[in-house]
Amino acid sequence: MPVRRTERFLRVKLDMVGRCQLRCVMCHFAHPQFVESKTVMDLALLEKVADDLFPRAHDVVLSSSAEPLLAPDLPRALELCRKHGVPSFHFSTNGIGLTDKILDTIIDVQMPLLTISIDGGTKETFESIRVPMKWEKMMEKLALVAAAKRRRGSRYPILSITSVLMLRTIREMPDFVRLMHSMGAEHVNLVHMGVIGDLGIEHESLINAPELSNEMLEQCQRIADELGVLLMKPLPFPKDFGKAPAADAPITDAANADASGTSALATAAQATKDDGAEQEIANSFSVADFMNHKNREFLLATRDKPHHNRRCYFPWYYIHVNPDGTVFPCGSWFEFSTFGDFKTQDFRQIWTGKPFKELRRQILDMELRDVCANCSVSNMGRPDVLASFSHRAKVKRDQRAATSASWKTPSTGAEAPAGAKPTQH
Repeated sequence: MPVRRTERFLRVKLDMVGRCQLRCVMCHFAHPQFVESKTVMDLALLEKVADDLFPRAHDVVLSSSAEPLLAPDLPRALELCRKHGVPSFHFSTNGIGLTDKILDTIIDVQMPLLTISIDGGTKETFESIRVPMKWEKMMEKLALVAAAKRRRGSRYPILSITSVLMLRTIREMPDFVRLMHSMGAEHVNLVHMGVIGDLGIEHESLINAPELSNEMLEQCQRIADELGVLLMKPLPFPKDFGKAPAADAPITDAANADASGTSALATAAQATKDDGAEQEIANSFSVADFMNHKNREFLLATRDKPHHNRRCYFPWYYIHVNPDGTVFPCGSWFEFSTFGDFKTQDFRQIWTGKPFKELRRQILDMELRDVCANCSVSNMGRPDVLASFSHRAKVKRDQRAATSASWKTPSTGAEAPAGAKPTQH
């Protein structure tokens, strides 16, 4: 394990519910076989998790794959973050449940950051994605945040906007940055869409428009610099990335890592073996640039380095807790496996247990399991590897390999498609 330079070395993600009011077209909640969970983290479990994790955390995110404003004990979770002196804490929301009451609580505890998810920069595009939310209601919620801060004379929470990049949204992004700035946003975070099987949106992936994506994101950066907006965006696609055999043949099923010979966590410096011949992955940026970029994006407690001896830092710095107390090692865990349970274990038992130890070994030795080899680009995978962008092949293979497996997610107990993605909405 790396040397700990601070007692607050953890980034904690905590879901207290497994529900959402929206059915966004790219989200697992919209999957035809997904059944929403009724599991809610009770107050006793919340207090236990907070007492065990929050004193070790430099950052706590009170949301991951569901809508946090549906959690009855969200106000108490905010109070616990402040009680334990967590330096940075926030949550990501669809905005529907924002009220003056919850905003007053947020301001009372001085939550540093509030993230709202908004996909698309126009009414038509937004409403085609974030069903059944209405554009006018979304703008009202942004105005409500600004008004609450003015009323209370508070600098916090800083307003951050997250948007998923799709073919239907990418041309709107430069104007989107301007619009969000005008509504009070200081941070904008843009992430690529990872395709989930059977949602019928494969054509929306920007693997089919890499040059357009790069051009629009460059424009977004220029505008953000002009306005003083902190922009977090994906690294650019390399030249000739993902070219289809024919110009009119879009890629609808990105190659799986073991089919393409390239892993989402592989790097140009880590050559792969194929019949004894070493092959390097084409890339448009250095390994160190990529790792430093991702670690900054996820606020992990590690500094920029000129060289990285591991391809993912999550198993050393990150823990994800589900509403029922079970644990994942990251926010994009497709496996039907958990790494512990806070109902019956404490942090030290979980953190030093066999599942975490084995995952760390696999990362160090680059013996990657399927979920890591095909890590979603919107979370941790490399944007110069086709396998990062689609979960379709993974879903299909998981179904073949585990035909008798239960389709209940360990995080919520809800019926869900194999490989359903815990997404930060």
